Amino acid sequence: MSFTDGRRVARTVDQMQQLFVAHGSTEVFARIATRRSAASGDAEHGFARGLERARLARRLRLPFNPELGLWAVYGDIAYQPEPDFRDYPGLGPAAPWTSLTIDQMLPVLRRYGAVVATQVLSTGATVNVWDLGNEIEFGMAGVAIRGAVTEADGWTYAPPNAVDPAIGQMDFGALLAMTEPDRIAWLRAHLWPHLGRMLAATAAGIRSVHRTAKFSAHTSTIAAGSPTLSSAFWSAMRTAGFLPDELGTSFYPTSYDYGDRMATFKTLATTLRTTFGKPVFVAESGYPSATMSPPYAWNSPLPGYPISPQGEANFFRDLVAWGAGSGPLSGVRPWAPDYCVGGWQPMSFFTVSGATATAEPVLDAITAGLKAVPAS
Repeated sequence: MSFTDGRRVARTVDQMQQLFVAHGSTEVFARIATRRSAASGDAEHGFARGLERARLARRLRLPFNPELGLWAVYGDIAYQPEPDFRDYPGLGPAAPWTSLTIDQMLPVLRRYGAVVATQVLSTGATVNVWDLGNEIEFGMAGVAIRGAVTEADGWTYAPPNAVDPAIGQMDFGALLAMTEPDRIAWLRAHLWPHLGRMLAATAAGIRSVHRTAKFSAHTSTIAAGSPTLSSAFWSAMRTAGFLPDELGTSFYPTSYDYGDRMATFKTLATTLRTTFGKPVFVAESGYPSATMSPPYAWNSPLPGYPISPQGEANFFRDLVAWGAGSGPLSGVRPWAPDYCVGGWQPMSFFTVSGATATAEPVLDAITAGLKAVPAS
């Protein structure tokens, strides 16, 4: 398939990245699994592919932004599989990951961080920010509740009983059914202190190689809908020894339908920036240009932003115009803007006709938002 903005045509990965740069992209991003080859459906998040993207960033003289998922193949808010370190001889552990105590996990994560940082930086790429985890408020790296998904990519959920037996006794539906105060209390008691220590250990490993390393981590759209939950999460991470340089979140506002979602998100971002003195990074976001189909039937529009190509563009433009400059946002990453096939196509930045994907108005929306930011 070829991609076009009406002036340029992209047929290779390099050309695709250059097309995005022409419309305001400032980095090369890669989501990285612990396995060297990690295919899942249409995606390939293996470490070997991540190093390819690092070399691409060097060729194009762009910063490289790696997200170390800390899972074998893939995970998100619905499930958080354990890492698989078999491709790193000598890293350990010998025992199954979910049979370990948290104190046994931490040195392995530290060594993993150092190994990955060494190999990424050996490509010559410049890393401004290392992202750790992916939508992690309900667990990370196998230390996670029983999620909405319990089997995927050859993985089956196993409770981390040696960390805390209560974690495996909690499931996704039961946690969401709690009142918010009870949910936060349970997470504080059983899960979040462990996550903070795991993040801190991974960051320490990276810093042993990259002394000036900066970090981000991100929660899901569930947390984006609750300033209280988000603040409690980052407070727990700070207490456990990990407060990143950017507080990340996913934000897919059409995936749920309650309250004024844009106003809630603005309150969230402002609250986090004020409370923790750190900017908020929108690590994943999307707004559909047409009706989405299952399993991503996220079709609840925001007031003033219809589900249409122009509504999609206006959403990103206005989000950036509000949050950039002296606002609380450090950046916005549209999720999978070139994934323009199947049910995700409306969230992409392209419409497909035959073998050609043509850009929608949203391709220039972030640049338009930046132009609308008042001069400081």
